[in-house]
Amino acid sequence: MTAAFGALAVISLGLMVFGIVQAVGDDPLPVAGKGGQATAITADEMSGLLKKHSQALTGGDKDGYLAPFEGGSATLRTKQASLFANLRKVPFEVSEYQYLSIEGRAVDHYGAGASASVDVAFVHQVKGADASPVAEWYRWTVEKKSEDAELKVTAVGPATPELPGYGDTINYPAPWDAYESMAVTAKAHTVIMSDAAQAADARRYAPYIEKAAKDNLAIWAAKGPKSGHTMPGFVVTLEKNRKVYKHMFREGTADEGDESISEAGVSIQMPAVPAGGTKAKVDVRNGGARIVMDTSESRFSRPDYAASVLDISHHELAHTMVEPLTGRDSQPQLWVMEGFADYMAKRNDAGLAANDVRALKAYYAGSYVDPFDGKLPLSDDFHSTDDAENSAHYSLGWLAIRFIAEKYGEDKALAFVAEQYQNSKGMDAQLTKATGMGLDEFQAAWADYVRKQIS
Repeated sequence: MTAAFGALAVISLGLMVFGIVQAVGDDPLPVAGKGGQATAITADEMSGLLKKHSQALTGGDKDGYLAPFEGGSATLRTKQASLFANLRKVPFEVSEYQYLSIEGRAVDHYGAGASASVDVAFVHQVKGADASPVAEWYRWTVEKKSEDAELKVTAVGPATPELPGYGDTINYPAPWDAYESMAVTAKAHTVIMSDAAQAADARRYAPYIEKAAKDNLAIWAAKGPKSGHTMPGFVVTLEKNRKVYKHMFREGTADEGDESISEAGVSIQMPAVPAGGTKAKVDVRNGGARIVMDTSESRFSRPDYAASVLDISHHELAHTMVEPLTGRDSQPQLWVMEGFADYMAKRNDAGLAANDVRALKAYYAGSYVDPFDGKLPLSDDFHSTDDAENSAHYSLGWLAIRFIAEKYGEDKALAFVAEQYQNSKGMDAQLTKATGMGLDEFQAAWADYVRKQIS
């Protein structure tokens, strides 16, 4: 992207929540000793509560859904009522709550009652969008006043388990948490969420986001490799409040508060988890991704906003589309990741491509910039606080993918991207397969191609 358009981003979590759910969730909760009159919060009770909670959600039983929160404050009950209403608007294929872990006084021997912090996963799969179920983590404060009393939830917030690859929370808050009333616009390939107060804007942008979805899926179906999973559709949140935008799905992450990078949109990986509380093998690392776009950006309000919305949508949806291809221990180099996304945004827009080349040429003609060095950008180069420099690196990645597509065929370019997602350590062999050139030779040929574009 050019500096005027701002930076685009993809957030990599690099973590299989599937393994963590099972490792943490297998630990039994403490129970009272034999013969004692202790009050205990047991694993069976928590599992039973969460099963009923899940059934109430899927069955549209508001009273049943709110029953565990009767011991909480009026504010808590109101918040959970809003959450129930929001969740009921989403076309879920899977929506269930699973027990993860517990901390606190789960057993009481002294008559004060048991109280504990319980981590709960909301396991869900958006129909037609997610490749497999994903999870958001909550932390419930659960109390049991006596041995024969029912469990009551008195507080709900984000879980903060300090897991590698995450910030302070796990995919929290989702739009259904952030908004008192959420609007959902569902189309054939996209599910678009927003604050109800921004619903008119979401409906205006939805046709262009849906078009980008159709375009990307059609290109991959026609020219992409036939093996491996891709995302069948897309979940998009549109938000014009920058503070809310920065927190969406990633409260507590480093990315959330960095205003030095003018990020306009982001695709956030969602690791796959098993549904139904089973330990069945999940066949993809990332079962979904959540796209968030900042609609306060000028691209959404300028007279030619349609082209600009298509641009950012093609880019972010491209990131999301190929997330299920990500290997277990793999993360593609950023010039491939961002170059592919920009390639998808520009392949059908000659004017956008020409503008990008002109901007790149102007950048390297600047008196304060070193001449083009003929090297593919490193991953760290995509995190510059200089918008113009950052945009130049996006353009160089785009020209690398376009170079492969023009000279060796689009099918070769897309196959190379897929293989890089599956195994990021195989760059040299992957380039040789796609172009007949190893990394060094490819870089030299690509550099000549770039110089011809910007000379």
